Amino acid sequence: MDIGRMIISKYRYFLYKLYGRNIMGIMNEGIKCEVEKYNKINQSDIVHPCVRFSANKFKGHHWWLIYTPYYEANPDVENPILCYGVANDDKPPTNWVFYCEVNGKPEYGYNSDPTMFFREEELNTFWRENHTTRTHSDGFERATYGCIISQKDSHYYKNPILYEKSSFEDKEVSPAIIKSESGYTAYAIHFRFRNPKLHFKNNVLEIISNKLLWIFSLLEIFSEKRSYGVSIWKSKAIDEKFNYVKTTKIKNLNKLYKPWHIDVFEHDGKLYSVIQTNQCNADICLAVSEDNETFTMYNKPLITNQNINKLGIYKPTAFVHKDIFYLYYTAQNKNNRALNKMYLTKMPFTEVISKLQ
Repeated sequence: MDIGRMIISKYRYFLYKLYGRNIMGIMNEGIKCEVEKYNKINQSDIVHPCVRFSANKFKGHHWWLIYTPYYEANPDVENPILCYGVANDDKPPTNWVFYCEVNGKPEYGYNSDPTMFFREEELNTFWRENHTTRTHSDGFERATYGCIISQKDSHYYKNPILYEKSSFEDKEVSPAIIKSESGYTAYAIHFRFRNPKLHFKNNVLEIISNKLLWIFSLLEIFSEKRSYGVSIWKSKAIDEKFNYVKTTKIKNLNKLYKPWHIDVFEHDGKLYSVIQTNQCNADICLAVSEDNETFTMYNKPLITNQNINKLGIYKPTAFVHKDIFYLYYTAQNKNNRALNKMYLTKMPFTEVISKLQ
């Protein structure tokens, strides 16, 4: 196994050189966050973090986090958890306290990809459901649902806001929502999971096809998975169905990248996105949009597995607060691939842009 990993590592080093994929990012590992354990099954595991700030304290706190556990890659525990941050001032915290489980385990299928949006005195929380009783009842394979938490109570959206009928692709992977001039805009990744032309009803042919696809994907020769870019959805109201507008390709994208998850934030009149560049073996990169539609990726990554000495980098969340760029991300220690932990790293935003260029 060690020899096999060493060979793959050498092979990837060759590919990185060939395609100009940077091995090192510009930011350091940062500080490991302490997230209150919800139950023994979850083991304080955390992926899909989304951190948002409320200028006016919401339920006594400025900072809120929503995430899903994914301990031992078990989708049964992948249910959205809401926490508030403990801090002596309004700086982004590293200590998080459990508030509630927003949505429990479905009868079948699974939850994923939570996000949040503060509106006046309400916290709007969202999560995707995949192949659940509710998505099938609503006529979809996957969909994004919401719950409004106010100072006094909470209630769930009547209908999903984003939705996908296709079994093989999804235009609402890892959504993030911002306020726009005409209402609200959601940004997500448009991704194809499977190419139906490469699968067969015959079991023998299917086994052979799956094995070849796995080998080709591992060697970066070919993958049936495909990232089409950033999908754009719009709605006049945050709690009503969004309309899919279009998908835009990410410019300056390295050929070894297939963007998987994103988060977006606004700063100084521009829209930025932090991108998990692959489903596995990912870097975290920053992209900017001048027109709120098409993103251009900066030349260097923010972080890579190599420069933080970890594995399993996953979906980040980021923002600029008082001219400092803060990046929350999750990763695994090399001696425990079952457990995902969250880290916070920061840098003056002007320095980030200077180093990325």
